[in-house]
Amino acid sequence: MSRVYSARTVLAQRIRERRLTLEESSEQLEVFARENNEVGTVSIRHVQRLAAGQCTSDRLRPATARLLERYFESPIEELLVSPETRVSDPVGVLDPDGMERLSLAVVQPWRTDDAAIEALAAVLVGIRHLEDETSAAAVFPSVQQQQNLADQLAAGVGAQARPAAIGLSSEINQYLGWLSIPLGRWDDANRYLDRAAVLAVEVDDPLRLSTALSFQAYARLRRGDLRKADSLSEAAQRDTRVHIGLRTYITYQRAEVLARDNDRASAVRLLTEADRMVGQLPPPEGLPPSGYWYVPAFFIGQRGFVLRALGDIQGARGAALECLATMPTAWRDSEWAIRRRKLAEE
Repeated sequence: MSRVYSARTVLAQRIRERRLTLEESSEQLEVFARENNEVGTVSIRHVQRLAAGQCTSDRLRPATARLLERYFESPIEELLVSPETRVSDPVGVLDPDGMERLSLAVVQPWRTDDAAIEALAAVLVGIRHLEDETSAAAVFPSVQQQQNLADQLAAGVGAQARPAAIGLSSEINQYLGWLSIPLGRWDDANRYLDRAAVLAVEVDDPLRLSTALSFQAYARLRRGDLRKADSLSEAAQRDTRVHIGLRTYITYQRAEVLARDNDRASAVRLLTEADRMVGQLPPPEGLPPSGYWYVPAFFIGQRGFVLRALGDIQGARGAALECLATMPTAWRDSEWAIRRRKLAEE
């Protein structure tokens, strides 16, 4: 009878994907070693310990590590971690050095440096762009995987890199909260965004705190809780250190909230202010990686939502059409642009 085992490591998962028992995988490794002139050996007992996560890469003979790396076509550090914390680059943005840094950080988080954190942040940016072309549901599992890795790094990183690691963990939780909204997972959205806000406060990160608060306000707006949406949006505006792109988004957001709550005068005042701020936006290369969409074409759509809430249906439709005409194709056809497309059809 075949032995049943759980995938406690990526190695165990790879063995299971090949529909092999541990005994069979040991035999195939021996055959591979002979055919490829590898001197490394792996007994069945050794495979059992490795697959169960009972051995770290620094305790392996170099020849054994090389054999496993060649056979499974992955760094040994990646093979020996939990599948939930393995290094993943679904959009292929990392070079070999970046992948190596992250793989090392997984097994030795105390050695995590700014470069490793930047590598993980680059993967997150790549996933954001992938969402533009797919959907929240398509990228959610990958973002969860990045969250597991970021949390592990934040828990074990040294003091010098800790603020950057915690800040990135905040951003990933914030993104998970945002993705939960189109999926209708409101409780999950609140949980992720609450955690994102707490982590941002811990390291005094105004951009990530304000983003989390604005996303919470958006969730409340979508559910019709206008008073809570207003207080959250107002809180998101308080820190003047926040990038003008995000401040512009929040100003349009609060104008929409107030318009829906029949405070027309305040809504028009904020709409005018937001329109003025659009003219002060930096070029795309001056935007934060987590806010690459803070460009005039995007904000024309935000203006349309405010006009619709003010009762100007014709103006709102015109803004939506202009927005869709000037946005990149991937954005225009994206899941998050559904509201803009619907507005253009009214």
